[in-house]
Amino acid sequence: LETGCCRAKNASNVLMKNLVNVCVGTLAWYFFGWGLAYGGPYDDDAYLENGFIGGAEFAAGGFMTTDDDGVITAIEEPGQSKMLGWFFQWAFCTAAATIVSGGVAERVKSPTYACYAFVMAAFIYPVVVAWTWGYGWLAKVADIGYMDFAGSGIVHLTGGVSALAGAIVLGPREGRFERPEEFGAHSLPLVVLGTLSL
Repeated sequence: LETGCCRAKNASNVLMKNLVNVCVGTLAWYFFGWGLAYGGPYDDDAYLENGFIGGAEFAAGGFMTTDDDGVITAIEEPGQSKMLGWFFQWAFCTAAATIVSGGVAERVKSPTYACYAFVMAAFIYPVVVAWTWGYGWLAKVADIGYMDFAGSGIVHLTGGVSALAGAIVLGPREGRFERPEEFGAHSLPLVVLGTLSL
């Protein structure tokens, strides 16, 4: 969708940014993100003790256990293993970071975007998750917990606010309002294919 919406000369850059987002975001979520979002410790009522961020399970620590015979077993959570939960939440994390790619399309270099993707997946998004899905301070408000529909309040709002901040800092594309005819979508079939994929 994003590739089709930009100019043809920037299509490969957009594709590369999205690939970088997944690769860098995966490393960031593995080493830091999951631990900050879901790494406890929790108090007796299953809320984060400090209410702000987790402090354990970095780099998949606590995902598996070894018994006396040396057999490695995945630690189960209610209904799934922690590894499956990690993978499911990783998809949300990288989706939040990818939203920003569209917001700053054609205005940021790949190395700069890679740094952003790392910070977003390792620190920004996980803190928001810890506050909400990770049973932090927002989950304690009014004693009803935090409710969210398909990530709209966490994934999309976090990504959208980050995209807005990036767009404000970078400003419009050079010549965007002087020569608007040069900035049209270069491939409507890619736009439609991307929309259907989403």
